[in-house]
Amino acid sequence: MHRSLAFFVVISLAAGSLVCSPAKAQEREWSLDASDQEAYLIFGVADSDDVGVSLWCPAKKGIVNLYVPRPTAELQKLARRKVPMTVKAGSETATFGGKIDLNTGAPSSSVEVEMPVDSPLLKAMTTANRFSVKIDAQEVVFPLYDADIEGLLALCRKG
Repeated sequence: MHRSLAFFVVISLAAGSLVCSPAKAQEREWSLDASDQEAYLIFGVADSDDVGVSLWCPAKKGIVNLYVPRPTAELQKLARRKVPMTVKAGSETATFGGKIDLNTGAPSSSVEVEMPVDSPLLKAMTTANRFSVKIDAQEVVFPLYDADIEGLLALCRKG
């Protein structure tokens, strides 16, 4: 009986370590979501607050917003309401006055810009395999594989 109990304990510990082992981290991926009012193309982890970047628009208004989360502490150091944001996709580069939205007390805030749906930069995103966003001295590169840019633009174009 002692041997059976030891075997049970070993099996229980092994099973417990499988159940208690940390789950693999989910990777960010692109997802397109739309309602009658707005459309969103988000690069993040599904069903979480993890968003790397998003493109969104009020439906059929002819504009697209680029939303980039950044650490609040980083944006607070800039001490201004707007910051240069340079976006590159393929051979296209555009610099905007990005509007800073500080979320004081939270770890993440954002910078957002608005552009026309027929912008050469957005058109370049439909064929590029990645795009970069530079805010102040920080540059981040995002993949465009599986990003339904054309689907988003169709939802954003004036109807």
